[in-house]
Formats: sequence, C-alpha cells, structure tokens
Amino acid sequence: MGFCAICPVLAILAIDSMRRRRRAGDKPPQKEKLLRPAGYSCSLRLDEAEYNFIGWLLGATAACSFAGAMVLITSAYIKARGFAALAWVPGVSLLASALLTGECVRRALKKINDGRNLRLGLRGEQAVAEVLHEVADCGFHAFHDLQRGGKSGNIDHVAVGPQGVFVIETKAKTMRRSRSEQPRHVVLVNGDVLNFAFGYDADAIPQAQDNVDWLSDHLSKKTAEPVEAQAIVVLPGSWWIEQASKTDSKVAVMNANYLAKYLRGKTKKVLEPAQVQRIVAELDEKCRDVEF
Repeated sequence: MGFCAICPVLAILAIDSMRRRRRAGDKPPQKEKLLRPAGYSCSLRLDEAEYNFIGWLLGATAACSFAGAMVLITSAYIKARGFAALAWVPGVSLLASALLTGECVRRALKKINDGRNLRLGLRGEQAVAEVLHEVADCGFHAFHDLQRGGKSGNIDHVAVGPQGVFVIETKAKTMRRSRSEQPRHVVLVNGDVLNFAFGYDADAIPQAQDNVDWLSDHLSKKTAEPVEAQAIVVLPGSWWIEQASKTDSKVAVMNANYLAKYLRGKTKKVLEPAQVQRIVAELDEKCRDVEF
C-alpha cells in the first residue's frame, strides 16, 4: 500500500527527469536557427500548461493515495497494538488529503482553462499568418512573434513592404451569448475600446499603438533611417466591425478576412527597395532564434 501511495509522485519525478534528459541530450540536425512561426510563444505556453496540468492531476492522485495509506496503516497498527492515542491520525490525514486534493484539482482546472485560451490565441495568430502569406505577391514580407525583450511582451505579426511597415495585433475571441441588443457578431469601436456583445476589450488598441511606437523607434535606430510603422488590430473570424464614434485613432480595426484587401489597397510606395531590405534583414535577425 505504501508503494502504491508514492507511485504518482514517482511518475511525476520520472516525467520531469525524462523531459530534462531529452532537452539536454538531443542534438539538433542543424545549427542554423529558424524563424519564429506564428503563435510560437502561445505554443510554448500551451505545452507548459499541458505539462503542469498532468503534474497537478498526479499531485491530487498522490494526496489521495497517501491519505488512504495512512488510514490503513494507522488502523492496522491500532488494531494490532491497541495504541488508541493514534486514533486522530486517520481523520487528520483525510482532512489534509481533502484540502490538498482540492487545491491540486483547482489548479489543474485552471490549467485546462489557460490551455483553452492559449489554443484559441494560437489558432487566431495562425489564421492571420495565412492572410499575410496571401499578400506576399504584393511585396510583403511577414514576420511573427517578434520579441520586444525583457517583460515587454511580443508583437504578433509584422508585415513589411514598399507600402510600409504594419504592426498587427491579433485578438481571437469566441462569439458568446449577447448581453444586450447588440448582435453577437458585431464589434463597436469606441475610441480605444472594442465593445463586444458580451463584454469589452480596452487593451488591444493601446497595446497595438505601444507596439508601433516601440518598433518604429527600434527600426529607426537599427537602420539609421526614420521608420514610421502603422498599427492594425485584427479579429480572426466573421466579425462585423463598426465605428461607434468618430475618432482620430491611428489604429485600424478589422476582421482577418478584410486584412488582405486592406493591405492590397495600400498602393502608395513609402519605402525604397533598399530600405525595405534593411528592415527585413533586421527583423529576420531578431526573429530567427528558434532551435531546430
């Protein structure tokens, strides 16, 4: 019984050890690093969430097994030796096990919810990446998951071409039940706030503008030429975007289906070919950090 109680713990340790050995022992077939694919950060966090979910689930199993073992061992000891002073042990063990199991289950459920949100975000970034690949014939180069460094986060997509530099922030949402008369597929843009039928998002537009400011400054310094990027917030899916009020916002908001038409409509050339190549070279170097 004692061995059965520690089996889940041994399983956790074995999985973690195998994971570490594989990371340390595997040798990639090539030294050259790859460009970050769309949603790469989301995929890493999704892997971590799934791994942690298994760990917390095994932790709950271990807590239950330990409590059961303590109850059986203590009961057998009391029955054999008549040592009534240990009568409190089974009850305390069961109580501690219930609390610990409840906490492990709570955290496991949280990882399930985190995984669901991460998977939605990953699919959204992949959907936008497909659109960016479609407009490659217009001279656009697409980069994904550009890391700003430190705790500043990342930029979902950057499209670079003679038409300019476009910073794209992807916000994937599920169409939930409407809480008002507003249709569930309609999004009202009110200043810097995206009003959905089931809630609002006050972060997407400011985040896109902050990313534009950072990238414009970064590229201007690296290329020694002024670069002014443009911000786009893209909602993957069949959303209908409406302006709820007149605004001078520099951030365009659209669904993924309209993104290709929007970029193809940018016919004015604002960057010289040599400048485009310098910007592309800088972004390629910054995004090429994925081990094979």
